[in-house]
Amino acid sequence: MADWLPTVLPERRRRAIDLGCGAGRHAVILADYFDQVDAIDLSGPMIRLARRKRSRPNVSYLESDILDVAGQYDFVTSSATLHHVAEPALVLMHIRTLVAVGGRAALADTVSPRPANPKWWLYGGEVRKLARNLVRRGAGDAWEIFRLSTGEWLDHRASDRYLSRDGFERLYGAAFPGGSFVRVGGQHCVIWDRPEVTGLI
Repeated sequence: MADWLPTVLPERRRRAIDLGCGAGRHAVILADYFDQVDAIDLSGPMIRLARRKRSRPNVSYLESDILDVAGQYDFVTSSATLHHVAEPALVLMHIRTLVAVGGRAALADTVSPRPANPKWWLYGGEVRKLARNLVRRGAGDAWEIFRLSTGEWLDHRASDRYLSRDGFERLYGAAFPGGSFVRVGGQHCVIWDRPEVTGLI
């Protein structure tokens, strides 16, 4: 995602929003291209981590639910977030309202033939990430990420529901008609440009 994101940015680059920003990894990339970036996440600890580790003068990190976000953005993006929401169709329609006329949405999420993952499997994945992060990021950051990724958050992830690739294209295609679908790493993505003529959406 980090390498791909700059390749799909719109021409107009005043305001962008990263929905489900986590620790801000994509928000700081957008900060190099946009005048203002809003980065929101439901997790207070993740927002605090992002503010501490990836602060930029033109990035505002906000603890918020996606459905509480309002405004118009030239670029709306989300990565590996929407499988957490209970009513994805409702959330996708709300996200569409955030895209300014002439703006673009690029939304990516994990797709899987298995709709849910057991808690033990998720915990094992976090242990493997911890081992990698100890080498890449150092002990302090690695343990903090592990702590934030387990506990209550792990319970939340066990309730996640994934779409198949076909299911993704049906659901996202209904919210973003005419969008194009691409594979980005381990995620499936829709790219949608809001028409200049507002009556066309």
